[in-house]
Amino acid sequence: MRKLENSVSRWTGAAVIVLISVAFLSVLGSCQRQGTISVQHPAAEHEVHETAPTSTTPPSATQPNIEQSPRTQILGVCVLLPKEPSQLPAFATAIKRAGFSWVQTDIPLSRINPSEGVYDFNYGNFEVALKTLSQSGLQILLKFLGQADWISRDPKGAHADWDATLNLTPPKDKAKWQEVVRQVVRRYSAYCQAWQIGNEPDGGGFFRGSADDYMAYLEWTATAIRSVQPNAIIVAGELFRGLVEPNSYGDVLRKLVRRPELFDVLSVHYPLAPPEHAGGMEDYLQAMREAKIVKPIWNTEQSAGITCDYLPEGATTHIRTEGGLRLSPLKAVAHSLALGCEKVFLFSWNYDQSSIGYRPDVQAECQVAATHLDGMTFVRKIDLNDRDLTIYLFRHRNGDHILTVWTEVKGKAVPLQVQAKQAVTVVNYKGSVQTLMPQNERVQIVADFCPKIVRNLGESVQVLRD
Repeated sequence: MRKLENSVSRWTGAAVIVLISVAFLSVLGSCQRQGTISVQHPAAEHEVHETAPTSTTPPSATQPNIEQSPRTQILGVCVLLPKEPSQLPAFATAIKRAGFSWVQTDIPLSRINPSEGVYDFNYGNFEVALKTLSQSGLQILLKFLGQADWISRDPKGAHADWDATLNLTPPKDKAKWQEVVRQVVRRYSAYCQAWQIGNEPDGGGFFRGSADDYMAYLEWTATAIRSVQPNAIIVAGELFRGLVEPNSYGDVLRKLVRRPELFDVLSVHYPLAPPEHAGGMEDYLQAMREAKIVKPIWNTEQSAGITCDYLPEGATTHIRTEGGLRLSPLKAVAHSLALGCEKVFLFSWNYDQSSIGYRPDVQAECQVAATHLDGMTFVRKIDLNDRDLTIYLFRHRNGDHILTVWTEVKGKAVPLQVQAKQAVTVVNYKGSVQTLMPQNERVQIVADFCPKIVRNLGESVQVLRD
């Protein structure tokens, strides 16, 4: 994963200091450099491990602890797992309380498998953490990212800053690599059904190979996973550049959509960010249309670490502009769903002191997003010819319909009339609830910068300016 540096924005007249994770690594050409690289990781200080005992009895790999419909749960978060077992129950409870149903974390593969035939599956209490989180009811998404030198194409090549043993060049031996993958999946499939393959192979610096190298890596890895866990969910791509120059070094997307048998989910990063930082959802949807395939898309890294309270008058949150770096959780999740994402993983829970795990206000808004958007399908955007006003209509699997409503400029408020034939529930970003009774089959609400949800509506609901 790419580092999201903390930038401190000082707004004149606001007397507020806002921590927003907004900076991205330089990507073009970075994957062609040779030698050890400096890939920044915001939690390097968390990655120092002591030798951990290895559990001797592997869990069953045939009956993973997965709920029947994990894909109806939309909200996940990227995490660093605590190394101290006593911290794990409270850790899991806090994540669930904030509304998250999924957690994503990297497999520390160079530590688990430091040399050929040697495995320490509970390194840093990793397996204990997986078991605790799984037993708590959280779904786990595990990422294959790098491996030890012994099986890497270039043992002296690119390594990660947060772990000098983690080699980022591709594996060199198909049979040996697939045996490593099978061992890992046999061990951890009791806790995990969904597996990410690689990280930003289109130029983020975390896969030091070409697009063709990534496709071989994906094929080797996915085949090995499915040989052990036939019902595995293969999450491929982890792309952030979208459509790039055809046949270029980072042209992964076009190659990926031509091999739909290799994956179940297309994973993307930061599709709401400005174009200079990341590709937009339109690129991924276009690529799949041209390849005549349909796959779910998961937004597996999305910045959303601030609420509307901490931005000054005049601040904006239009997606695909600089405002797209200032999104709150409810805005980020609703935008992602409306653009075609099935799930959204926020970055991050505990990578640094500005993370969601240290922000009760952000956690409260995450809870609102999960409570009211889980199980929702996007229906349409209600366009009142105002780019500063965003209104989305969603339908729940039980037939209910809701609106998400906000303005994209702090200080702008738009009075609205919403068609309603019964009492309407309005939920603000903090979770406060208000019931409105219709007058002449209309209720009045005000759209402002802080997002809100309007429930108990019909699919044909009309919204007008008041």
